[in-house]
Amino acid sequence: MDEFRDLLTNKKEEANVFLVGVPFDGNASVGKGTSHAPKVLRELSYALPALDRLGNDLSKLKLYDLGDIEVKKEFLKLHEDFKNVLYKEKGFHLIFGGDHSIAIGSERAFFDYAKSLGKEPVIIHIDAHPDICDVYEDSKFSHACPIFRSLEYGFKDENITLVGIRGFEAQEIETFKKHPKLDVFKAEDVKKMGVETLISYLRTKYRDPKYLIYISYDIDANDPAYAPGTGTPEAFGLTNEQTREIITSIVRHLNVDSLDIVEVAPPLDINNITSWLALKTLYEVFYELLQKPCKS
Repeated sequence: MDEFRDLLTNKKEEANVFLVGVPFDGNASVGKGTSHAPKVLRELSYALPALDRLGNDLSKLKLYDLGDIEVKKEFLKLHEDFKNVLYKEKGFHLIFGGDHSIAIGSERAFFDYAKSLGKEPVIIHIDAHPDICDVYEDSKFSHACPIFRSLEYGFKDENITLVGIRGFEAQEIETFKKHPKLDVFKAEDVKKMGVETLISYLRTKYRDPKYLIYISYDIDANDPAYAPGTGTPEAFGLTNEQTREIITSIVRHLNVDSLDIVEVAPPLDINNITSWLALKTLYEVFYELLQKPCKS
């Protein structure tokens, strides 16, 4: 059976979602294996019918697979590959990582893309970790650094929201003090306030159509009881229901252009349950995209 059965198209003009894979884990700090994720996610997708968890038909969504972006030695030029491959296409932009360092390139490319449309670029970073280290393990390109690099590149503090956080480095706590306008919702905050309150806040903050949103979804936002197949599992995390509702509600109510799914590490997984979680969450996003007016 075909990958993304009943969703995949070989005609760009039919597509409303464009996918790239980035099979790279060279900047992961603990467990490796995320380089396998794009291939595994594509292969497993053959088993999923074009239906969401409630039985809604997704077959009108058409996905065009642009293939993989290979990360070369010139990591700083990764954003150019995203610009030239993914962001030249008009539609919803989907990225399969790869460790989270790939977002250094994709978020930079997204920033330029949003600005070219006259929009204010926003990152909603759903993750166990803030990823706001300047340098980690002697590298500025670690998977612990993408949010710091995005601030350097020009994202405004107030246009970055972190959700699900529960694992910190000391230097990150100091960075938060220097950037008080950053929104940080710890996993504990989400549990206490509830997803509905969080979404209400985000809807109020980013409801103006001037904002264009990039969701960066690190699978370790989910508690490792649900998503063991990741390189840096962090206890006391969000449930699958919480992450699904957060992501789909953001897509439903706000001007979301891009989604990455990173840190899925199939070699560290059990019966592919983490990969299945990523795919099933993605199909819930597909349903939300079908409810929105098509982009011109």
